[in-house]
Amino acid sequence: MKRADAHIHLFPSGYRRPNAASLFGEGELQAYEALRIHHDIDLALAIAYEGDGGDADNNAFLRGVASSHDWLRTLAFAAVDTRPDRAAIEEWLEAGHSGLAIYALDRAGAEAVLNWPEEIWRALQARRAIVSLNSRAEAIAILAPLVARWSEIAFLFSHLGLPGVIAADASPETTRERLRPLLKLAPLPNAHVKISGVYATSDPAHAYPHAAARGAIACILDGFGPARCLWGSDFAPALEYVSLPQTLDWPGHQDLTEAERQLVYGENLKRLLATL
Repeated sequence: MKRADAHIHLFPSGYRRPNAASLFGEGELQAYEALRIHHDIDLALAIAYEGDGGDADNNAFLRGVASSHDWLRTLAFAAVDTRPDRAAIEEWLEAGHSGLAIYALDRAGAEAVLNWPEEIWRALQARRAIVSLNSRAEAIAILAPLVARWSEIAFLFSHLGLPGVIAADASPETTRERLRPLLKLAPLPNAHVKISGVYATSDPAHAYPHAAARGAIACILDGFGPARCLWGSDFAPALEYVSLPQTLDWPGHQDLTEAERQLVYGENLKRLLATL
């Protein structure tokens, strides 16, 4: 099965956490190349990140890589603590980015995004752009009106909506309540969820197969349907805890039909990118 990866990161010196070494260093791109070929990944969406003292030019770096790698699409990092103008957004789109990567993790971040000029959203809507959101429940609740209003923008919520660690004995009701702000967006056809970062629901994060996430993923699939869920590896951060094949083998994937797996593992992302 040909796959499309909806969430990867690439940095010139490799991804690394603050005060930690990089797994791959300058060989990060080559490492992903080897993995994607081995696992039949013929398309990947790179999520730019320029925070925490990392690569301050990650937007430009990713476009440089994409120019010579036809399997790569990119989203430009937009900081929530500044107000980008329409010209900056259009410059990123003209450079080849398919949309924006926004890290509005908490209430403050989400409220800052809501205060961005309306013309930014008009520009994104005119391009039918993709917006990837790293947002926790409180932020998702605040951003809901934005998703509802700009119906031609595809909003992709990363990492199951960042529910945090889920207790192994969590009841279905507890799990659903944790996901409530995300699940309330399910009726909106432009709202999508990435089945990525599943390791972050476990404590410790390397506790594969992350059985406690099964209920959360089941709720998401039931609410959004396989046509609006997308697999993402979260390369390279995920590889500190799990292997890339383990990101493919998430709890509940075996319950999908072959046609549904085709959607989640590739066709959904390809369809969204084809509209740009």
